Amino acid sequence: MKTLTKTIAASLLSFAVLGATHASPELVPTDNEAGTKLCIAATTGSVIKMNKAMKSSKVTKRYVTDKMTCNGQDMVAFVEQYGEKVEKMNNFLTNGKYSEERNVIASVKAH
Repeated sequence: MKTLTKTIAASLLSFAVLGATHASPELVPTDNEAGTKLCIAATTGSVIKMNKAMKSSKVTKRYVTDKMTCNGQDMVAFVEQYGEKVEKMNNFLTNGKYSEERNVIASVKAH
């Protein structure tokens, strides 16, 4: 009985540690600038929040994807690294081109 209890406890501890290592880092804004708010909104995975942030900042999707950087990365790469619902958000930002680009890259690698 003690062996079973120890085994279960060890398993639960292992899963807890694995979960903690795969958790995405918490992003903390360092200022109250519009660009920072957009970067944070993009990582939430909520298209509605991102759309509201873009409207309040008076910027377009094209501006966000072509001109903005977050931590030295373009917006799509930043969302890939730190975001939730990456494909959904990047498809929203790129008007569906994100999935198309990924499929083209995958088909090229298959040959």
